[in-house]
Amino acid sequence: MKKPSDEYSDENLAEFARGGDADAMDALLTRYKSVVLQCARRFFLTGGERDDLIQEGMIGLYRAVLRFDAERNPRFKSFASLCIKRQIIDAVRKNNSAKNYALNNCVPLDDLGTAPDFFGPEERVLSAEAYEELKAESKTLSRLERIIMEKYLEGKSYSEIAAEIRSGGEIKKNATEKSIDNAIQRIRKKLKG
Repeated sequence: MKKPSDEYSDENLAEFARGGDADAMDALLTRYKSVVLQCARRFFLTGGERDDLIQEGMIGLYRAVLRFDAERNPRFKSFASLCIKRQIIDAVRKNNSAKNYALNNCVPLDDLGTAPDFFGPEERVLSAEAYEELKAESKTLSRLERIIMEKYLEGKSYSEIAAEIRSGGEIKKNATEKSIDNAIQRIRKKLKG
């Protein structure tokens, strides 16, 4: 027997879900779970589990349902895929920031005296793929913005980035923490489309 949700397109279900229809929301979350799983498989979260990335992807999907506008984005599938991917990339980026370094790279006391291998071959490949994908998306950035993004993704603070740009003869001699913050906000807007 055909379920009522099978009769509707993704776009219709998104509209119903935004109107408060829980069945429509459930139907979309179920339909797109495979997209979330596929996207989560391409990334690695240091110190986390695959389920953490899947959960982030489901949050991205949920937000896509709530933000979908048929007039701006005629196809829900492409909009949802983009939202899922961005949510997962944001989670990976936040996880890899400098403030989480100690937590992500700690060694249990039981393992002292052994040389831990924090990143296996699979994790290295997945991290490299995520980095390459982010690099490809950054084609819209200026040279200074690319330099700042690379330093930011290395986990450097705004003051460290500003100091390196000033001392390294990089494009901007008068870089300040505020100008770095402004550049990072521009970068986020450009990468989010």
